[in-house]
Parts: sequence; C-alpha cells; structure tokens
Amino acid sequence: MNKNLFSLLIAFALTLTGCLAAAPGNSTELEQLQQQNQLLSEQLLAAQDQINTLSTQIADLENASEPLEPVEFSFEALAAEILPLLQSQDFAALAPFIHPELGVRISPYGYVNVETDLVFSREEVAAFGSNQQVYLWGVQAGSGMDITLTVAEYWPEYVTSQTPTQAWELLLDPTRKASNTIDNFAEVYPDGHYVEYFQPGTEEYGYLDWQSLRLGFQQSGDGAYYLMAIIHDEWTP
Repeated sequence: MNKNLFSLLIAFALTLTGCLAAAPGNSTELEQLQQQNQLLSEQLLAAQDQINTLSTQIADLENASEPLEPVEFSFEALAAEILPLLQSQDFAALAPFIHPELGVRISPYGYVNVETDLVFSREEVAAFGSNQQVYLWGVQAGSGMDITLTVAEYWPEYVTSQTPTQAWELLLDPTRKASNTIDNFAEVYPDGHYVEYFQPGTEEYGYLDWQSLRLGFQQSGDGAYYLMAIIHDEWTP
C-alpha cells in the first residue's frame, strides 16, 4: 500500500510539473514552482527510503519474536556457581544467592537443629568478611563442647576450606556416606531441594574421615530458587 501511495504521489508531481511547464506566466514564478516541485520529489524519495527501512526493521522484529528454546533449570548448576564462592569466602558475591525471605541456616552437622542452628540474612552474610563476632554454632559431636567460633574460624572447619585436601564431588550415591546422623532435611524443609558434595575420606582412616556439604534451596516469592541451608556432615561417634 505504501508503494502504491508513493507511485501516485510521484505521478502527481510529474503531472504538476508538466502543467506548470505548459502554462504561461511569469518566468520567475515558474522557476520557483519548479524548485518547489523538485523539493517535493526529493522529499517523497526520502519518505520512500524511510518506509523501506521501517519495513526491514519490522521484518527483523517479527523474526526475533519467534519463541526461544526454554533453558532447563538445574540445582546442580546453581550449586556449582555457589561452591567456589564458599571456598573463596567471597561473601559479597555469595549474598545475592541467599534466600531473600528465609535467609540461610548454617548447620554444623547433618541433623538440622532448628532450635540452635544459626540463621543469617543476606545482608549479614555480605558482611561476614569483616565480622569478628564469636558465635555459638552448636555443640561438638562426641565431646559435647560448645562450638564457639568466629565466621572466619568456623568456615574452614564446618563449611569448606579454600583448598580442601580432597576435591568436592557430587554425591550421587548416598550409600557411599557411612553416616549415623539422622537426615531430617525433608522434615525441616518440606519445600526444599538440596545438592550434596562429598569428600570420600582416606583408606588410612577406613574412609571414616569423609565429609559432606549439603546446599539447600527453596523457591522465593519471585519464582527463583535461593540458598537457604548450608549443612556440614561427617562421621560422628
């Protein structure tokens, strides 16, 4: 339709030019009309260029609006982003992964104790790097002594060191973990999901020196999943 309109306008302009050329009158006035006619023709050509450009842009947008392939969500992929931040103690980068409503509960053993395990908000996690406060994290298995440590002291002992003696690997077979601790994750977090990392231990200690790190996730009101549990586990007497 735009091309037809353009053609009609050009035809009209040419007709007007012919009529002006044939009509008698003052030559100066005729030259002015011819100049105006030339300007009109140039404007029409510029308008057609704009129409062509817009048509191309519309076609590009229509092609770009085709549905994209959905990206499959993976808790393992999310955990893989978080693990290096835990190892490097990059708490500023870790904070956005913390659940905005629930915060994160940090448990020193596989049994989650909702009465004593500490819960921190994402703002508190972001400030861990400069936090020198001594916390009571729980009670040591076996000795029964209080776990009273700063964040910097607690982290390599009950979360992960920067360079662990054994690399963390995904625990795909729970029977590899000779744990005598009750796993109450599903009870405490009925809407939660977790990914568990594992260090198998050494033959020297009959593989009883294993450790695991469980990262728990739960959906927030914005539809995304966030970290709401960091659970250390090991063999306990």
